[in-house]
Amino acid sequence: MEERRSPSLLLIVAYITLALLIGVAVWLGVTVSRLNREVQVVKSLTPTPLPAYGNVMQVTIDPNAPTPEPVIRTGMSGETVWKLQERLQALGYYTGTLDGQFGPATFTAVQLFQQQHGLDADGVVGPATSAMLYSPQAHQVIVTPSPTPAPTAVRQAGTLLSGQPMLVNREVYLPDNYEPVELVNMLDYCDQDIVTIKGSDIKGERAAVDALMTMLLAAHQDDLTIWQVSAGYRTVAYQQKLYDEKVYEYRQQGFSGANARSAASKTVAVPGTSEHHLGLAFDITVPGKYFIDTQQAVWLAENCWDYGFILRYQKDKEDITGYVYEPWHIRYVGTEHSLIMRDEHLCLEEYIEKYWN
Repeated sequence: MEERRSPSLLLIVAYITLALLIGVAVWLGVTVSRLNREVQVVKSLTPTPLPAYGNVMQVTIDPNAPTPEPVIRTGMSGETVWKLQERLQALGYYTGTLDGQFGPATFTAVQLFQQQHGLDADGVVGPATSAMLYSPQAHQVIVTPSPTPAPTAVRQAGTLLSGQPMLVNREVYLPDNYEPVELVNMLDYCDQDIVTIKGSDIKGERAAVDALMTMLLAAHQDDLTIWQVSAGYRTVAYQQKLYDEKVYEYRQQGFSGANARSAASKTVAVPGTSEHHLGLAFDITVPGKYFIDTQQAVWLAENCWDYGFILRYQKDKEDITGYVYEPWHIRYVGTEHSLIMRDEHLCLEEYIEKYWN
């Protein structure tokens, strides 16, 4: 049996050296950890100072700059509007009640002030209008005499001389002397890439058609590109034809003459009582779809007011308007009226009763 040999001296030295290195490494690790903890404690007790006025990149506001005036517009209310009315009244531009409500009368007064002071007559009290209004340069209203109009005269399409939107419904007939201001043939006038015009003879008042095209262009930008106008201006004679056809339809179903006329009047306006006579009302559709179920109907209900249109026959106003809900029937009245009606949830009958009677 062979005798076991003892480890060489060189191997023993190597083991001892390795053990010493490990010991040194452990000692260094413990020392570094302790020093790091001490540094963190000292750092926490001495925070980095911050700039005296916030971020050094922040723009310093000129202390002499005037405080920006808030924009005052249609539909607002409160003390700011009351002070505006008071100032306009002192200068002779506003003759209404100081009620703090920025309604049509206040809008008209602001427009007149702007016109007579060389400002943009948009009816909105921005910084320029506000500065002029309360400056020494603001002068009293300049009255230009004009002949007294006839009671049924119309200042612009669908608007009485007082500025009131014309009301046409089952009880209020179109004035006998009413004539559209400027009708345009929509098939020729409108961009067919924006909207399809269903018939070759559909017309509308130019101001309303312009507003309609602006609105539908905005809808395209929201990715709703399919729109159609199925009805616009109608003469009283054409309305009579539609009404007679509906009465005949009910007579064919066995209705008596009186019952047929009553049933027809629920869906077709009696001649002289249709908003389509004004040239300001349009029936909007989507080809091949029931409009109430479309995204276009949702978009129209939310956005038409911003372009001067109203949903004339709203779902919860049927007892007042006398017509069933028609999400496709819009009427142009101008933003000075439409925004108030939207914000206060008023139909045209309620709006006129509140602000014009």
